[in-house]
Amino acid sequence: MKLNRITRTLLAALCILLVTLVFFSIWKIVSILHGYKAAERRYSALTDSVVSVQAAPSADPAAAETQSQEDAAAPSEPAEPRERSPIAIDFTALAQRCGDIVGWLYLPDTVINYPVVQGSDNEYYLTRFLDGSPNGGGTLFLDFVCPSDFSGCNSIIYGHNMRDGSMFALVDDYGDQAFYEAHPVLYLNTPAQNYRLDVFSGFTTDPESFVYSTDFASGDAQRDFLNRLLAASEIRCSCPLNAADRVVTLSTCTYSGEDVRFVLCCKITEID
Repeated sequence: MKLNRITRTLLAALCILLVTLVFFSIWKIVSILHGYKAAERRYSALTDSVVSVQAAPSADPAAAETQSQEDAAAPSEPAEPRERSPIAIDFTALAQRCGDIVGWLYLPDTVINYPVVQGSDNEYYLTRFLDGSPNGGGTLFLDFVCPSDFSGCNSIIYGHNMRDGSMFALVDDYGDQAFYEAHPVLYLNTPAQNYRLDVFSGFTTDPESFVYSTDFASGDAQRDFLNRLLAASEIRCSCPLNAADRVVTLSTCTYSGEDVRFVLCCKITEID
């Protein structure tokens, strides 16, 4: 059966459309992968230039010998060295690259080793690198309403859950008990103070959740907030809390539902 002219024209147009869609899809995938690789290279170069490993503190033999000579009859136990962040950050160099730098977040033995910024809103750094250039993965950023020195009751850091496993993709993995048990502690370095972040709660929630509260009218309200975080946790955590503890909350999208988030709540403790 012969096809009439109109039918042949429609089939040809359909074939051209399908071929165009195939090539567009391939181009889109290649562009996304190229963006992932470009971002990885930029963050790797940044890390190499501003991050260094910091040796753990050790007892001073000379000081111990002096103490022994002064009190030979009843030598005192040497003081426990204060915990030190495993990394050191050159914040002077970072500030020259971006004036919005407020910290650096590190999860040992993982890809989470990133700067944290704070903009004038919660939109700018969603799609921008430190220098303001376009970057689909954005930059980790502190909620603009939080004190930049992390002195608030609940300091919220946002990051994308990237398909290539970068940025805050691993935050979503804390929904698995085994992953939490292997990574119960993160570190947050800031220009003025370093901190240990002990995970005490992780759960799936919505964008309007109580977890995004940042200020509380009283100590009782803050205590109730901590109790709600503990009750909501989908993982069993061993971190003890008291009513005065401050919180750092890491927030990212999760693919387990529509328009939902996974949040990781951590107790913040000063270290060297």
